[in-house]
Amino acid sequence: MILRLLDFKESVKQLCEKYGMYIKVLFKLLAAFVVFSIINNEMGYNNTVNSIVIVAGLSVISALTPDAVFIVITMFLTVVHVYSISPVLAFVIIAMYMIIYFMYVRFAPKQVYVILILPVLYAVNIPYVSPLVCGIFMGPVSIISNIIGIFVYYMFRGIIDTARVSDGSSVSNTVNFFNIIVDNLRNNMYMFASMIIFSVVILVTYIIRRQKIKHAANIALLIASMISVVSFLIVSAFIKGSDTMFEILTGSAASIVIAYIASFFRMSLDYSGTKHIQFEDDEYYYYVKAVPKLSVSAPDKQVKTIHAQNPTGNTANIAEVFNVDYNLSKKD
Repeated sequence: MILRLLDFKESVKQLCEKYGMYIKVLFKLLAAFVVFSIINNEMGYNNTVNSIVIVAGLSVISALTPDAVFIVITMFLTVVHVYSISPVLAFVIIAMYMIIYFMYVRFAPKQVYVILILPVLYAVNIPYVSPLVCGIFMGPVSIISNIIGIFVYYMFRGIIDTARVSDGSSVSNTVNFFNIIVDNLRNNMYMFASMIIFSVVILVTYIIRRQKIKHAANIALLIASMISVVSFLIVSAFIKGSDTMFEILTGSAASIVIAYIASFFRMSLDYSGTKHIQFEDDEYYYYVKAVPKLSVSAPDKQVKTIHAQNPTGNTANIAEVFNVDYNLSKKD
């Protein structure tokens, strides 16, 4: 089974190396289409951008342009939908985006993808994969990204819920609309509990993964996922408005599988081939533990093509030669 997985991993790696540019464009196209469709489906207050044609066009633009354009279009869609409810609130969200960029994203550009993907993961009920993957690939710096992503999700969740019962078009209604959203965020204990649990899971995953033990990444994912599941189950039992037990268990199970697959494709180690190496320079003596990566080399198939030789003028017919030799032997 492991050999088949490694062979599949090697095949995917070779495919990405050969068609990397086209695969990236296709992936960005599908990702943009899914993200834009979820935004329109969850909000959908502006009929102009809430169209499959607009979504398809924006997805193509995102796929053929740098990643920053995809992020800007995503933010633009959310602002446009909020503007249809409350123009003042839309400008507040723009200001929030600018604060997040200048105070955090500008210094850690890759973290913007965590902030962007978390609301999408919440929409498909697998947000628990974010702290596991961030602990394996990124480390403690992603705690801030997860906290911001959780806040952004619950902020838009509050806007959607408030828009069903209140209107923010006029100035007086805007103040009331804004106050309701702020109160909902301030009293949302499940949001704050999620931020704490995500932070703990990231730290536990990162610390265990860094240990000098065999299968450290797998052990880290196992322990961190257990902490995540137990913590959310306890929180859901005491806080109203939490996710149900079924949502937590199913979402956590899917998240664990995705995290293990991501860890497998990132690095698979062959601990049976571990070597301890010692060497020195002018100042230090080094003790190094080297663990080889698991890999399966693709079979080197060499196909030899045998071309039939066309007869030339000097080529004798073997049947005629055989008959001549046979007749001569009979005469003798």
